[in-house]
Amino acid sequence: MRIACILFICLCFSKESESVWWTLGTHSALTSDPVKKAALRCYTTPQLNTKQRDLCRKHPTLMASVAKGAKEAIEECKIQFEFRRWNCSLVPESGTLFDPILKRASRESAYLHAITAAGVAHAVTASCSAGNTESCDCDRSHSGVTNKGWTWSGCSSNIKFGSRFSEQFTDARARGNSPRAVMNRHNSRAGRKALSKLLWRKCKCHGLSGSCSMRTCWMQQPSFHQVGDYLREKYEGAAEMIIKLNRRKKERLKPRYPQLKRPTEADLLYYESSPNYCDADASEGSLGTSGRECNISSSGMNGCELLCCGRGHNIQQTKVTRNCNCIFLWCCQVKCQKCKEIVNKYTCK
Repeated sequence: MRIACILFICLCFSKESESVWWTLGTHSALTSDPVKKAALRCYTTPQLNTKQRDLCRKHPTLMASVAKGAKEAIEECKIQFEFRRWNCSLVPESGTLFDPILKRASRESAYLHAITAAGVAHAVTASCSAGNTESCDCDRSHSGVTNKGWTWSGCSSNIKFGSRFSEQFTDARARGNSPRAVMNRHNSRAGRKALSKLLWRKCKCHGLSGSCSMRTCWMQQPSFHQVGDYLREKYEGAAEMIIKLNRRKKERLKPRYPQLKRPTEADLLYYESSPNYCDADASEGSLGTSGRECNISSSGMNGCELLCCGRGHNIQQTKVTRNCNCIFLWCCQVKCQKCKEIVNKYTCK
């Protein structure tokens, strides 16, 4: 009876608290069994739709990886766009798993869907390799001795399972054939494809004194920062689309510039221009750039001219303490003095 009451209360939580996704099912008062804790999350997370809830019930131990992957995706997004006008600051930890974050079908929306889908796939794949779930294991498709003399061994990253699960979970809300749904599914798929694109062979040497007389190798998924860098490049070269009616009077996405190379499944798509993100507008996902620190010597996006949108900048002098006059002492120590200096800090008006 007590558990039933708790479940009812949790289901009545509003979406105002995004942290519910990360904390539900972790209270020891309910159960000490980690699998049961994970299963409870399937019932107590109101943001899940029917398809996501079914996946959660089938693979309860993967839900922690889903949450971790989405959170790491947004953290990576903030790193990639740290010095841009739009810096991913208003995006919740759940990314695009539950709600559309940006109302425009812009480049930024394309990147968010791609990085969230990639984050979930990456975290689930890592969980498979670590043996943290009964739902999956290492990729065993590689085996035996190659004609180059090294042996397949170790735990190859099971990207196929991770990507398939990510597709089922992250695309569960992108239903139908509307231009936005098609765009979201395409960009999520491009995010997952980044993992297989960056998959690499990792080897370990064996033999006396590391002579490498024998090597064992396995396929390793990339670091997630590598994925973020790769998708940032795809963001820069995203393909602009337009909406056209086909013969059946249904809306379809077509390249705006058909004379250019058609976008592939690995490319990002968008069909609406981005706002300038100069002014605060929560509905556009913008905090504005007022008060942001800028680089006076840069001509790039982090420079005061571009980041401050032509409004100018303020100059503030601050005193900082730094290491100086460092000397090397035998052996093995570096000794430095502390020097104080005045530096200028530039912030957008």
